[in-house]
Amino acid sequence: MAQPPRFVVQCAKGKGWKTLVVDESPPAAERAFREVVKVNPKGYFRLIRLDYNPKAEVEGMEFNWKLLLLHDPKKGAVSSDARGRRGQRPNERVPIPIRLYGTALLLGTLMALAAILWVR
Repeated sequence: MAQPPRFVVQCAKGKGWKTLVVDESPPAAERAFREVVKVNPKGYFRLIRLDYNPKAEVEGMEFNWKLLLLHDPKKGAVSSDARGRRGQRPNERVPIPIRLYGTALLLGTLMALAAILWVR
């Protein structure tokens, strides 16, 4: 028998996620997601959809999940579905540590020069 999908609101806890709300109604789960974000806007939260895996060895024990909403306090709520439908990529620019690379290059050059002078 096919199980209905469940919608889960989770918050980041250490290196994992802690489940706060489980609901079968998408609008109720989204309201719960918005409410926890409103209560704690500095936390990381996600709303995921859990579908039972029909190919699981033990029925109802394995799930396939899909990220619906993610709240990153630095960026606000991001809808993974809306972004995917429009084909847009998030702005995930990563700064290049130029000082670190420059320092490593300078130290390497100095060490090579010292090694050459030491051998002579």
